[in-house]
Amino acid sequence: MKTFIKTKSPSAKTKGLEMSGSPDCSIDRTFITTFCFPDKTTKANQIAQIYRNTIYLAREYKQMIDNGQVNNQSDLARKLGVSRARIHQILSLLKLDILIIQELEKFGNPLKSKIITEHMLRPYVNKSQQVQKALLNILKALFKV
Repeated sequence: MKTFIKTKSPSAKTKGLEMSGSPDCSIDRTFITTFCFPDKTTKANQIAQIYRNTIYLAREYKQMIDNGQVNNQSDLARKLGVSRARIHQILSLLKLDILIIQELEKFGNPLKSKIITEHMLRPYVNKSQQVQKALLNILKALFKV
């Protein structure tokens, strides 16, 4: 709902707003002032959240290193403004079983929500093949991929 406040006299007080005529002299002058208050305050240029698939992200990082766009993980971290440990954590996801990686790629990129994260997958990187197969079964059951 928009609120309009109109004043016609220099000394009118309307909803806590005081209007005055000429600040230089005491001549009483009539004027009209209109204030329009918007319904809601909105943030300008609000950007929608984008969730990246971490497998796609890991492949991009690996490709940047392999193609020579960056020299190593440290150079990539400097370029992206993140820590070297973060780059290592994401790249380590490529050590997962190939079947799990293929299943995760079926989600596409970008994701609609934060359903699969690097933090969630990290504990399975150095686990046995049998434990990783259990993760694959969980993924298939949860997301019916």
